[in-house]
Amino acid sequence: MTKDVCVPDTTVDKLDSADEDVLPSMIVFDLDDCLWTPEMHELYGMPSKPIRGNLNPDEEDDSSRHGRHQPKRTAKRKNVNESNSDAEIGVVGMNVPNGQTVYLYDGARRALREIATNPRFKRVLIGVASTSLEPSYSRHCINNIEIIPGLTMRDLIDYDEIGRTGHLTSRKTTHFKSLHEKSGVPYEEMVFYDDCNWGDHCQDLEDTYRVVGQRTPNGLQIEEFYAGLQKYAKLCKKR
Repeated sequence: MTKDVCVPDTTVDKLDSADEDVLPSMIVFDLDDCLWTPEMHELYGMPSKPIRGNLNPDEEDDSSRHGRHQPKRTAKRKNVNESNSDAEIGVVGMNVPNGQTVYLYDGARRALREIATNPRFKRVLIGVASTSLEPSYSRHCINNIEIIPGLTMRDLIDYDEIGRTGHLTSRKTTHFKSLHEKSGVPYEEMVFYDDCNWGDHCQDLEDTYRVVGQRTPNGLQIEEFYAGLQKYAKLCKKR
């Protein structure tokens, strides 16, 4: 099985002022190759070892870039002096002992940081829809990776649907059906970010449920985060 070639959606640097107050009721993220890398099925085992570093994406090592020419991620940070009171120290990644380390993409960290710190997102629910082949690995990363000191991804996420067994399949309409039923949020009030490299889940969800989708084929970039919100705001104005 090979990955599809996904064409990136249009991106924007920030929201237009007119769109800032029109936010979705729920923002949903894919995990593998959208929020973080590598994908869970690529790991040799459970990513059980926390890697500490500076949680501020503006202070990462600029030399860190992925071999597939993906955007800079929050990996391989500079050596951090934890005695420095100005540094935002926390768990930046999860390591498989003697193996790989899972890190958030730079844009993903910035987007989650924006959600965690900007009061505008206080009433927006956060969800996860992932077809991960290793749900336990995914949840371990969610439970431990921090966004700001003392706030993990788990603390930020209200609902998660991870895996492809039981009521979940490889088609993410099953994940969104569950998210909708559990949260009560109408599908058309959701925005979904997905790399779409294993199938165009964004198009499928738009066709099936009218979920607003934003493709992130190279890992979530902050411009794509804003573009998804702007797309939602413009559609709302047309309704």
